[in-house]
Amino acid sequence: MRVQLPVFCALILIQGIALGGNIVPEDWLSAERLKQAEEPIQQQLDTGQNMGGTAWDMAAVKDARLLVIYITLFESLTDDASRKKLYSEQKAWLQRRKKMSAAAGNSDGGTMESLDRAMKYMELTDKRIAELQKRLKN
Repeated sequence: MRVQLPVFCALILIQGIALGGNIVPEDWLSAERLKQAEEPIQQQLDTGQNMGGTAWDMAAVKDARLLVIYITLFESLTDDASRKKLYSEQKAWLQRRKKMSAAAGNSDGGTMESLDRAMKYMELTDKRIAELQKRLKN
């Protein structure tokens, strides 16, 4: 899932740009569908099954949610300057998230370090989702 999701998202973006329409169809990856995708992953996390890998699977689902919200916000902006500003802001945020989640590994390697990094990655992603959703509502 970790490799397939970014490729799938990139294909959706390219298709939407090429067709000149909305990149995210209104009914695609609704909050309810993403919640359904999260439930079995969360169950695995709750039971401690493959914690490191499962946490990164959940991070990929959260990234999908972030992508949909980001694109929806991007499409709602009416001028190029606002779109460029959002793009630059998101690019910088993605770089900060990468650095901050990498620095979160406090263990001596192994599963716990991967889990620490994944948890920080998800925490930062959840905050960014909330931030962009708030802007989308305004």
